[in-house]
Amino acid sequence: MVHIQLFTVILALLISLVSAASYTSPPAGAVVVRKSPQSGEFGSIQAAVNSLDSGSDKTIFIYPGIYNEQVLISRSGKLTIRGYTTDTASYSANQVTISYGRSAAQAGSNDLSGTLRVKKSNFALYNVNVKNTFGKGSQAIALSAYGSQQAYYACQFTGYQDTILTNEGTHYFAGSYVEGATDYIFGQRSLAYFYKSTIASVGAGYITANGRDSDSNPSKYVFDSCTITIASNAASGTKGAVYLGRPWRSYARVVFKYSSISDVINPAGWRIWNTGNEQIDHVFYGEYSNTGSGAWNSKRVSFATKMSNDNGYTIADVLGSGYASWVDASYGSVGSGGGGTTVRTTTKAATTTKAATTTKAATTTKAPSSCAPQWGQCGGTGWTGATCCAAGTCKFSNEWY
Repeated sequence: MVHIQLFTVILALLISLVSAASYTSPPAGAVVVRKSPQSGEFGSIQAAVNSLDSGSDKTIFIYPGIYNEQVLISRSGKLTIRGYTTDTASYSANQVTISYGRSAAQAGSNDLSGTLRVKKSNFALYNVNVKNTFGKGSQAIALSAYGSQQAYYACQFTGYQDTILTNEGTHYFAGSYVEGATDYIFGQRSLAYFYKSTIASVGAGYITANGRDSDSNPSKYVFDSCTITIASNAASGTKGAVYLGRPWRSYARVVFKYSSISDVINPAGWRIWNTGNEQIDHVFYGEYSNTGSGAWNSKRVSFATKMSNDNGYTIADVLGSGYASWVDASYGSVGSGGGGTTVRTTTKAATTTKAATTTKAATTTKAPSSCAPQWGQCGGTGWTGATCCAAGTCKFSNEWY
């Protein structure tokens, strides 16, 4: 009996060692970042990025620590950044954090407030935490993503308002953690796919604010096999006061499928943008095969759609049929049934029935061109960038759009 028990313990240990792969030393040829750099290494991530030539494939390896800096990556060549970890599959084992606390009001735009700004294609980030510590009162971006074939694996992104700006290109998030309260996954033109990730609300608000502004805009967000929950440090009153999304623009398109949705989500599920400017005329807010107390129920808003299939919203539909050439398959096989092994590539439109709804047309007006610089962005019809607005001229107080 003792031998059997010993064998069982050893077997369990071996299994855990196999499943928990570590990444604790730099691969050959990598550029190295360390808090106390040795010869040939760098003491900041931005210094390491700046040292790279513009075109060749590069890897940066980061040793443990909190790096208090803003990082901008815009070089053209493929870049992979890996953080030190004893378990590559889990964001909870991450030992590298990039942290900064700048707001959009201070910086002058959403993008400029970003702790990590990735303005390039062909980029991958593994096992790194990215924080914007500003808190309430303004947009304050953790990740600002502009570019195609960007992938984030077992990372943590934390903030309060507008944590992730997924603005242009194709973006893939796997096994990651995203935390915020107000519109904390947002953008205008990107195609973003979140797979087996934890989406945690730290306060009452909205998970998504998709800014798709026309029928020709390709943007869509899909949450596949994710866990929608309340953050461990959430404010009182968060439970039941969170919505899956609201439309930053009137063609917003977001789908949750195969996901576990807790009672942090209000039974209505989704919200209008704001009273008098609902922006729900052309939205597609879809839900398919989710579970949990916050999943589809009889109280869902009329402009939400209970989907009969996920056609049009598979990973191939979102990221393109060639996604397998740049998505790391070791972080899960994305497919039918939420984590199955067969990926469906059909692009036929989902056969759904949308509830009839009558809404008032959006009445947004163009923001004034001259105003005090300490005030925020104030978009309006035809918005193409940050427009500075004086106090009281924004249509919605404290929205910063």
